[in-house]
Amino acid sequence: MKLTDESLFPFGKYKGEKMQDVPATYLDWLMSTPWIDKWSDVVNYIDDNRAVIDKELQNNGALD
Repeated sequence: MKLTDESLFPFGKYKGEKMQDVPATYLDWLMSTPWIDKWSDVVNYIDDNRAVIDKELQNNGALD
């Protein structure tokens, strides 16, 4: 199933939150975890929205 901004995050700290409301820092961190491949829908969402996530990280100083 393809996740959209309105889809609910499926696990963990932000379970039940809309994907668009999950912080970019959390989504970015997820990509560094060894188990994220189990959640291919989440990986695909992050990949599809990488430019938006990176812009949010930069605006929040996370990429300085």
